[in-house]
Amino acid sequence: MKQWLRNALILFGLTLWSAQAGARDLKVAVPILSGHFDSEGQGRSRAAIDAIFKECGMTADYVLHRWGQHWVAYDDDESFDAVAIVWDNVELDGHRTEAFIHQANGVAFRADRHLKIDTVEDLAGLKVLGFGGATRLFPSLARVMPTMQSYWEAPSGFATTQALVNGDVDVFLTDGLIFAIDYMDRTRFTGARYGDTHWPAMSFVRLFPTIGDRMMFRDQAKATRFNGCIIAAREKGAIALATAPFVAPYKDIVGDQIPAD
Repeated sequence: MKQWLRNALILFGLTLWSAQAGARDLKVAVPILSGHFDSEGQGRSRAAIDAIFKECGMTADYVLHRWGQHWVAYDDDESFDAVAIVWDNVELDGHRTEAFIHQANGVAFRADRHLKIDTVEDLAGLKVLGFGGATRLFPSLARVMPTMQSYWEAPSGFATTQALVNGDVDVFLTDGLIFAIDYMDRTRFTGARYGDTHWPAMSFVRLFPTIGDRMMFRDQAKATRFNGCIIAAREKGAIALATAPFVAPYKDIVGDQIPAD
């Protein structure tokens, strides 16, 4: 993006949002999802959006829903100004923003396996557990499927972490931060210690291009202004600073592979 256009978009976002939106908070439908919004409404995505809204002099009222129901709530209730985490294949009326945060997808596996995985081709000969639609989302995965010892996609509710712990599969395709949070949380919930025999240490390797999460606004002008504030917050390092505390506790698994913003 040319610098003059970038500067104009930032200025447009910062001035017009503040001038026209007024003091009213935006009402935003959001999902309860590890790494994004927890049951208290806190998480990496929440922190990123807050940092962006701060650039516009705005705050938001976040209304939590089960995953998928946040889209339904936004669609059915016109009191919602926006909805956060909208996938490209979700059909809703409104205006998608640019990505406000990026996710890392790859494979998780037991650290004591010492698997040498740097690229998707290194999955050859391994028992791979995926998630629904993974081969459509990552074409490179589909290309190497014939080289794997086995590949299947876990149904909803399947105990993926237990399959890894038990050695039923070699690797699990996953969002790195979501996996790390869920695994660490389950360890603490059982009163165990991460790295013991029941909850062995895990490793994560990012294999696929990062995926950006977007918002959707009913009003096109608000979406455009939000985009300007994304640029401003990102260039100041505000998004990276706000989201870092939500990644740091899980670096034993994900290392430095989660994008800063």
